[in-house]
Amino acid sequence: MFKKKSALFCILIALCVAVAGCVQQIQTKTPDTDGSSKASTDKFQVDKNIFAGTMVEMSWEDVQKEAQSGAIVLFPISVVEEHGPHMDLSPDIYLAYESCILIKNSLEEKGVHAVIAPPDYWGINVSTGAFPGSFTLKPDTFKAVLRDSTECLKKWGFTKIFYVSMHGDPIHRNLVTTSAKENTEALGIDVVDVDTIHLPIQNRPTFPTARDGKFSPERHAGADETSLIFAMFPDKVDVAYAKKLKPQSGFSPLGYMGDPANFDLEDGTTVMKAITETYALEIEAYLKKP
Repeated sequence: MFKKKSALFCILIALCVAVAGCVQQIQTKTPDTDGSSKASTDKFQVDKNIFAGTMVEMSWEDVQKEAQSGAIVLFPISVVEEHGPHMDLSPDIYLAYESCILIKNSLEEKGVHAVIAPPDYWGINVSTGAFPGSFTLKPDTFKAVLRDSTECLKKWGFTKIFYVSMHGDPIHRNLVTTSAKENTEALGIDVVDVDTIHLPIQNRPTFPTARDGKFSPERHAGADETSLIFAMFPDKVDVAYAKKLKPQSGFSPLGYMGDPANFDLEDGTTVMKAITETYALEIEAYLKKP
C-alpha cells in the first residue's frame, strides 16, 4: 500500500492498509518479544464476515429506502494479495471493509447517514504480482468493474459514492482516482476517491510518532501492517514465523517490505483509529462544502 497526504499518506504506505473493526474494545492477546503472550484490552472486536453490516444483508426494499433517504455510499476497494510468509492473502480485504465500518460509525455520530457497498476485492497487484496468491485484473477490467458497480448504485438512486481503497499499488491507486473522476463525469453523480479530498478539517487526529530505531522502509506486511492485522485477528498472524523474519528493504525474496519481527512494538490500533477518523472528517467536510 502506498500514499495519502503527509503523515497519513506515509502511514497508509507503511500499513498497506487502513482500519480496524467494529470499535468495541475487548481483551485479546499481544505477543511479548519472545513470542509469548500478554493480556491487552486496547484491541478491536471485528467480524470475519466481510458482508456484515453492508448492503448484502439488506432486502431490496431496504436498499431502496436508504437511497431515498439520501444516504451516502462507502465503497470498500481492495485486493487478494500475498502478505509475506507470516500472514495469509486477506489483509487488504479486511482492512478496507473494517475501515468502512469505522468511518460509517464516525459519520453516524456526526449526523451523516452512510451505507456500505459490498467489498470489491478484485484489483491490481503489480508490485507483488510475481508472488503466488496476488490476483490481478487488467486495468480496463478493473475500471469496468468499478464503472458497472457504481452505475448500479446510481440506478438505485444513490448520488454520493466514496471509494475507500486500502491498497497502495501505484497503478491500482491511480486507477481508483481516475475511475472516480471518469464515473463522476459519465454518470452525473458525485464519485469521490477519499484520498483526494483536500479540505481543511477541525480537530484533525494526531498520529503516533515513529519510534526510535524503527526500520525503514515499512511498506508491506512489515511491523505496522502485521501489528494492525494482529489487533483485529490474532489467529491470522503466525507469530513464531514473524519473529524469525529479518528486515527487508524490497519485496523479494519473501514478499514483505519492512520488519515484521517487531510488530509487537507498533500500535496499529491507534493508527487506524486516527486514519479512519480523518477520512470521516474529510467526508463530512466534503458534504458541507458549497
